[in-house]
Amino acid sequence: MPRLWANRWLGLGLAAALLLAVVATFAVPWVVYRYMHSITDDAFVQTHVVNVAPQEVSGHLVRYLVQEHDEVAAGQQLAEIDPLPYREQVALLQAKLDVAESQLAEAQASLAVLQAQVPREIEVAERALAAAKAEQDRDQQTLQFTTEDVDKGIHEARSELEAARASLGLAEKDHVRYATLFAKGASTEQQSQQATRTWQVAQASASASEARLGRALAAEMKVAAVRQAAAAAGHQAKKAEQALALAQTRRLEITQTERLVQTRQQQVGEARRSLDVAKTSLRYTRIVSPFSGVVVHLYRHLGDHVPAGTPVLSLYNPELTYVEANLEETKLPGVAPGNPVLLHIDAFTRPFHGRVVWINRATGANFALVPRNVSSGEFTKVVQRVPVRILIEKDERWPQLHAGLSVTVAIAHGKGDPEWARQAADAMRALEATVKPEETVKSEETDQPRED
Repeated sequence: MPRLWANRWLGLGLAAALLLAVVATFAVPWVVYRYMHSITDDAFVQTHVVNVAPQEVSGHLVRYLVQEHDEVAAGQQLAEIDPLPYREQVALLQAKLDVAESQLAEAQASLAVLQAQVPREIEVAERALAAAKAEQDRDQQTLQFTTEDVDKGIHEARSELEAARASLGLAEKDHVRYATLFAKGASTEQQSQQATRTWQVAQASASASEARLGRALAAEMKVAAVRQAAAAAGHQAKKAEQALALAQTRRLEITQTERLVQTRQQQVGEARRSLDVAKTSLRYTRIVSPFSGVVVHLYRHLGDHVPAGTPVLSLYNPELTYVEANLEETKLPGVAPGNPVLLHIDAFTRPFHGRVVWINRATGANFALVPRNVSSGEFTKVVQRVPVRILIEKDERWPQLHAGLSVTVAIAHGKGDPEWARQAADAMRALEATVKPEETVKSEETDQPRED
């Protein structure tokens, strides 16, 4: 009996020793591992899936140039919306632009003609006015000189006639007196004859003076003719002034044509902008890849009507693949950017390795569609989860990773490596920046024949 109890206690001792050995071998490392790591199975393989949609245009989907799982390059055409209505719009606006440019060219030609013609017309009119005024001045001076000369001649002729008539009266009296004295014998015949000759000379002189006065009076007709010529020159000068004023008014035609040219230029600019918009819309019928990636899903079938902004297909950049773990807030202590991570992906038997890139500054609850309202007095504490981005180290299995795979992560505690995390974050941002805007893609596209 004592020997039986001894064997029993020996068996219990061996079992306890075996249990302690198992605990020391497995349980202690497991506890230590759990204590030195933050572990969660709320993690998934993530990537940036981009929904590609027609921009600013809508219409029937007429072509698919890719299929699901195809690899595409940045700027590669993926699909096409029916371009026929947009081509017709481009043709219509091109015709309107041609008409506007023709009208602008016509207005510019008219402006050039006016700018070359009007100054010359004004110059000719100014010269004609100057010549007319010079002729008017000459005729006025001629009239003045002629009038003064004629008046002076008439005055001299009248004075001479008056003197001749006075001499004739005296000579006539001497003739009568000497004739009477000769008849009475009081004077000599010679004296009588001399008085007679003097009287006759005075008569001739008076007749000559009368003739000269008649000629001087006749010269007044010349003054009238010169005055008429001066009046005609004044009338011609007025006509030249009116012609100059009329030529100067044509400057308003230049101003009006300049405004017309400006209006035509604005119309051409507006037509060109409308054409550019139409060409942009036509270009948007070609749905191109904004970056190099892989097509993962086609949403539409050929012939479907696709409104603007409605996704046609989805693609992603396989280089921008990472794990996002939603870590409980109680497990954050010891987790820092740069810490190593062991990634147990359910689809693979061998784990991946990675490192923490960053820890989000907000919990996932802040982005819920229906945020919690704890101000009503009813409150149940729920452990919040914080998104943690983890960079996956590439190996030969990298191409087999798929977005959405379930992952169990084990983040080692430590101080982290901020410099590595900063560089990794910059590299991921650079990959995100490979999405090119339409203008960049457009400049890299080559014209390709299209199928209606």
